[in-house]
Amino acid sequence: MKQFNIKAFLITIFVGLVITSVFMLFVRTEFATALFPVTALWAAFIVTGFFVGYFSNGVTFLEPGFGSIILAAILFFMLPYFEIDGFYGIWDSDWLLIYMNAVIFTFAGAWLGEKFENTSLKSDQLLATSFDWSWMIAGTLMGIISSIIIVLLLDLLLGPDPESFLIPFVLALFITGIIIGWKSPGYTVIEAGVAGFLTLTILLNVYRMTLQTEEPIGSIAIIVGLMVGFLETYFGGAVGEKIQEYYDKKRNKKHKRKEKIAKQ
Repeated sequence: MKQFNIKAFLITIFVGLVITSVFMLFVRTEFATALFPVTALWAAFIVTGFFVGYFSNGVTFLEPGFGSIILAAILFFMLPYFEIDGFYGIWDSDWLLIYMNAVIFTFAGAWLGEKFENTSLKSDQLLATSFDWSWMIAGTLMGIISSIIIVLLLDLLLGPDPESFLIPFVLALFITGIIIGWKSPGYTVIEAGVAGFLTLTILLNVYRMTLQTEEPIGSIAIIVGLMVGFLETYFGGAVGEKIQEYYDKKRNKKHKRKEKIAKQ
């Protein structure tokens, strides 16, 4: 397994603070709405991911991704001191959603940086690290699809009740983690956890834009949802790995038994 690059992780935080500060100073008093300042903030995270992906040694995806989480936590408390006009009136819970999206953009920027660092590097080589991106993406899609299916089933059984929407997300993320751990080759528990984070980010974006538009979701609800979502898919992945291990042992015993019979 590839060792986590602490240097790249710390560089992400430092470079991200510098780039974000520069971008925010440019938009400080120029825009009266949040559209362009938020876009500039996301662009800063993309550039940070690109910088780390391009200049770091080896293939680095997890390091800028996890570094951006620490960066987002620092900026959550630091940005108000910039007194940016366009940011006035944004709820704290909406800031959490903004930063959750920013983390995803950092992953995308790191991937882009790796592509530019070595233009001959093929997609499968970019994915062939200790972190299996293909299963993370598969897990995210499975999480969204299974959530919608369970929502529809509950709607048929109990009727349309938005307060019961938490149930399908809890079930779907745990089931998603189990399937990733069970069916994916190698140890993919971290991939399951990140898939849970991505799934919740996408679903919360849709929920905020469509169902709860007049008032904030609530910061505590988002934070608890993220923690529960990550842990659910993470432990679901661990359960899936145990299932995979059980069936592997069973197949190996069966194979050894056949070899023993063949030798006789």
